[in-house]
Amino acid sequence: MNRVLVSERLVPNVYRLVLEAPEVAVSARAGQFLMVIPDSRGERIPLNVADWDRERGTVEVVFLNLGASTRKLASLREGDLVEGVAGPLGRSPDLPVSGTVLLVGGCYGIGGLYPLARELKERGNRVIFLAEARSPAFLYWVERIKRYSDGFVEFFRQDCLEAGEELGGLMARIKREQAEISAILVIGCSYLLFRISEAGARLGLKTMVNLNPIMVDGTGMCGACRVSVGGRTFFACVDGPWFDGRELDWVEYFDRRKAFLREEEKALARVESEFWIKRGERR
Repeated sequence: MNRVLVSERLVPNVYRLVLEAPEVAVSARAGQFLMVIPDSRGERIPLNVADWDRERGTVEVVFLNLGASTRKLASLREGDLVEGVAGPLGRSPDLPVSGTVLLVGGCYGIGGLYPLARELKERGNRVIFLAEARSPAFLYWVERIKRYSDGFVEFFRQDCLEAGEELGGLMARIKREQAEISAILVIGCSYLLFRISEAGARLGLKTMVNLNPIMVDGTGMCGACRVSVGGRTFFACVDGPWFDGRELDWVEYFDRRKAFLREEEKALARVESEFWIKRGERR
């Protein structure tokens, strides 16, 4: 089991946990992920590594409180225990040796991109960070990220489905102003990854997206996270999670993301019911 050292809500529905996991912290790298098990009845869920401290033996994750397992994680408090933390898993992205890199983060992706911004700056790259959110109230770590950015751009949208063309226009403007951009790295919801990949293709830019498909074990054994990229099959957990979004079969990806939607809804309803029962007992 792993102890929770810090538990906090960063913005509405986005949470941060600092976990005691020295064996993970010692080898964590930017762009990797962890498999976190909330409790003895919980599933293994992949969460991006948002930071680590090798000396203290801690790792950080930032996540969206959306399903049953993340609801359990969001309810944890300092001193509580999670059933387990496995990792670090996945491959770090291939980063350009020089030039400017555009990082695009939405929701939990802002936290997931933070260590990549830091590593790129330490290597001597220029970093442009585009943070996407529903409103300013949903942004976090802005000053923390600006320390490792040469430019910070905010994009707010009320409806992500209607903001696609506007987002594409913003990407084109950034490319005109930053002609030396050589690559785009994206972490966020699937629709954001898709839209940025479309824009990247139009701009002729390598666009690496951090995929978050359904995973069971995270070690390549189950095959649940398979994706098609450039006509070939890969496992996101061991071959990724970074792939060129311009070559991804997005229709297949979105279909597979919905494979267990009904089961996820039932699990969430059960967790919510248990929560209110326990709350009533405490009263």
